[in-house]
Amino acid sequence: MEVNHIRNSELKENIVNTAINILVQNNLVTKDDFPRLTVNVGYLFTKENGQFESLFRLDFTDKTFFFALQEGKLMIIDIDDAMFDQTVEQMKSMHPCLLSDELPETETQKNRRIKNNDYIKSLSVAFPEKLMSRWDDDATELKDKTEICTRALAAFFVIQIACDIGAGNYDESIEFFKPILEEMGLTEHLNSKEKRIFDGTYDMQDAIDMDWAYEAFWSLCWALGLVDDIRDASEVCDCDAAIGFVRGCKTIEEFASKCSLRSTAEILDVLDLYYRYNWAVNESRVNPDTETGDLNPSIVIERRRGLEWLVSDVSDWYDLDMPA
Repeated sequence: MEVNHIRNSELKENIVNTAINILVQNNLVTKDDFPRLTVNVGYLFTKENGQFESLFRLDFTDKTFFFALQEGKLMIIDIDDAMFDQTVEQMKSMHPCLLSDELPETETQKNRRIKNNDYIKSLSVAFPEKLMSRWDDDATELKDKTEICTRALAAFFVIQIACDIGAGNYDESIEFFKPILEEMGLTEHLNSKEKRIFDGTYDMQDAIDMDWAYEAFWSLCWALGLVDDIRDASEVCDCDAAIGFVRGCKTIEEFASKCSLRSTAEILDVLDLYYRYNWAVNESRVNPDTETGDLNPSIVIERRRGLEWLVSDVSDWYDLDMPA
């Protein structure tokens, strides 16, 4: 059966990013062209044989490029606006799926989308009604509790060191926290930025990023049942409470004994909410009139980072791809 994917934002973003890479590699655009980029996807669907087919255009400040995806090949094509519109209409007449506004989503994804859209509306935050939930419950696997607890603790202790960098107390801080990290067996679980903080090769951007990583840590604490609710993305996390979660724990097992991992469905509900928050703050950069309510963009991105990590196969959460 042919399926219309015009509402699949993740798929569209992946295809468009591939097209942009083609343009960059061929020196047809530069990064200076990106701020004015607009995308018009005429159609995007899968055929009976499972092959994707698409026609779209990328408009930069003073350049327009048309792309076609056929038989697994993405190529620049030489057409004009009229031919683009004509081809789109012709394809709609030939492929009835392109006339359907139904999203290729499960009933669970549909219910999650509607529920979160209703909640976001109550916050006076903009949202696209048909932004499909990216996660299928049956196809999503959480990281196990021990791995999550290990990640949370590693992040927590290095965050404390990063916070001390701003106060000029790095040497004292690393002297205090290094033995803790080593004794708990956390040093081999540090991500890229944490390693640079730990070994002293960091720059100030690393320190700033790790300071904000408190919010990613906070989302892990919520997933572990230590925090009641993280839907409010306007206020930074409670650092004193965070310290209390870890205080007295000498091993990963002791910390884990305080935790109760939430269900996949509950985590996906909140991850999908932050995905929608992220869409709003990203859209506001392009269109300043976009309503974002009281959302703090940095909180949104970092908490989403932690939630995305939970359902990914990525080890370093700074390597995550987070389209919105």
